[in-house]
Amino acid sequence: METINFDQHFTQYLNRWIERNRSRYRRPEDMEDAMPDVYLRFLNEPADWLDGCAPGTYFERYDDAKQLCELLCDYVTQDVPVPDPLLDRLAELGREGPVLALALDAQAPLEARMHAVELLRQMESSAPMVEYLRWQVERKEPLELMDNALESLRLMGAAVAKPAKTAFLAADEQGREALLDVLCDYPGDPDVFAFALERFRTQKDKRALYAGYLAKLGDDHALEALLEVAESDDVTYVDFIEIRSAIERLGSEAPVRDFSHDPTYLAVRRLQRVGPQGGRT
Repeated sequence: METINFDQHFTQYLNRWIERNRSRYRRPEDMEDAMPDVYLRFLNEPADWLDGCAPGTYFERYDDAKQLCELLCDYVTQDVPVPDPLLDRLAELGREGPVLALALDAQAPLEARMHAVELLRQMESSAPMVEYLRWQVERKEPLELMDNALESLRLMGAAVAKPAKTAFLAADEQGREALLDVLCDYPGDPDVFAFALERFRTQKDKRALYAGYLAKLGDDHALEALLEVAESDDVTYVDFIEIRSAIERLGSEAPVRDFSHDPTYLAVRRLQRVGPQGGRT
């Protein structure tokens, strides 16, 4: 199958539309607001460059998901933008097998594998659960692919909790940190809580991240550590905001701090153009 550059044709379509409609819009922002409707019309109008077929329905002639996955790889390999209608057709077919095979194919282009992970998520497939967990433990796949898989794991529901805990126990610190993003949705596990608390205490550059996890885990035994950092001299404004939120979610009250000399606090205040001048939060 041919890799047709849909984006290039849409750019030409858009340029013609702008020339015809420029006088109808007083502000560029109004024209930008119309772009979704323009794209929808592009998808639904018969196109000469597709022998009279509408771009939005062009791939409906294909029912072979494996063939479409191969075409997806061709698009990426040839550096041609992947058309939305191709991805929509794969999602519509809902055939997990070929898409899963692409997601797991270490020889396939990374962009194609990313699309495959997203398609499986659209299909609400739990078929890749074990493989996605293995990725988090082994840490051999590209980071963006592992992060994409984490998002899918989070959406697989409570069925992921037990196998994710097994993977958590087998993982190194990086893998445990990644899996915490899934496991914090299922509070009550002492191993998970102990890891999150220990990392909050020792990973100064990730205090905000781990404060958020501790808040979701909902164990008020974390309050002592959270309050200690909230009251410390070296806490930053950005970290304090997340720590304060965690403290409040766990049923306590955070101290009032003065961040009038914190550059981030000052930048936020300038953007907001409102708020107290004394820098207290």
